[in-house]
Amino acid sequence: MFRGVRTLSLTPPVKMGWMLLFSALLLLAAPAQTATAANHERLGRTYEAQGDLEKAAAEYDQALQLSPYEETYYFQAAHVRLLRQEFDGAVKILERGCKVFDKSAQLVLALGVAYYGQRRFPEAAGAFLRTIAIAPEVPQPYLFLSKMLDQITDRLPDIVPRFQSWASANPNDALAQFVYAKSLLAGGDQAKGEQLLRASIRLKSDQWESHYELGALLEKQRKFPEAAAELERSIVINADQADVHYHLSRVYDRMGEAEKAAEQRDIHKRLTSSSGVK
Repeated sequence: MFRGVRTLSLTPPVKMGWMLLFSALLLLAAPAQTATAANHERLGRTYEAQGDLEKAAAEYDQALQLSPYEETYYFQAAHVRLLRQEFDGAVKILERGCKVFDKSAQLVLALGVAYYGQRRFPEAAGAFLRTIAIAPEVPQPYLFLSKMLDQITDRLPDIVPRFQSWASANPNDALAQFVYAKSLLAGGDQAKGEQLLRASIRLKSDQWESHYELGALLEKQRKFPEAAAELERSIVINADQADVHYHLSRVYDRMGEAEKAAEQRDIHKRLTSSSGVK
C-alpha cells in the first residue's frame, strides 16, 4: 500500500451492497439519459418546424450523442443538414449510422442523397442500389438513379435488371415504366425505350418529363413533327424546364420554322441566365 494513504477494506457483504447500489444507479441513469435524448429530439423537431434548422441540428446532435443506437436520431440529424445542403456533415452522420444500422433502407437512401449532393455519383449509385436490395418497393432510389444514368454508365448492367424488375412488378405505375425506359435508352435500346415511354404516357399523361424524353428521342430519329408535338406538350405541363425549350428550338430549326425557333432560344436563354436553371 502507498505510504500515508488510508485504504478502505470492504467485507464481502458490504462490497456486495455497494455493487448492487452502483448497478441500481446505472439502471436509473439509462432511462434518464434516454429521456434527455428524447427531450432534445422533441426540441429539434420544434426548431425544424419553425424553420430554425441550425438550432434543430444542434438538438438532434445532442439526442444522437446521448442515444447513439437510435436510428431515428441519425436520420433527423442528417436530414436537417440535407435541407441546408450541408452534404459533408450529412455524409459523416449517415456513414456512421449505416455502420450501426446496415439494413436501414432509410439511412442508406439518405446517404445516397448526400453523396448525390456532393456529386459523388459512383458512391451515390452504390447507396441507391443497396437501398433497392433492402427495400425494392421504395420508389426514390429508382428515381434518383434515373437522373444520373449518364454519370454512371458503367453501372448500367446492375441498374437495368433492377429497373426491369420494378417495372414488371408495377405494370400500372407510370414512374416505374418511365425510369425503366430511361435505363434502356441509356443502354442504346431505342425501340424498347420508346415503347415504355409511350406506355408511361398512356398511364399518366401529365408528366412533363415523359413527353420531353419521348420528344428528344423522336428528334434523334429525325421525326421532327412528332418530336415538336411531344416537346410542346411537355412545355404546356411545365414551361420552366430550359432543356425542353432548347430541344424544341432545334426541332423548329429543322422544320424551317425560324421565328418559332428564335422564340424558344430566347426562352432558353432567359431560363438559364438566372439562378433558376432547370
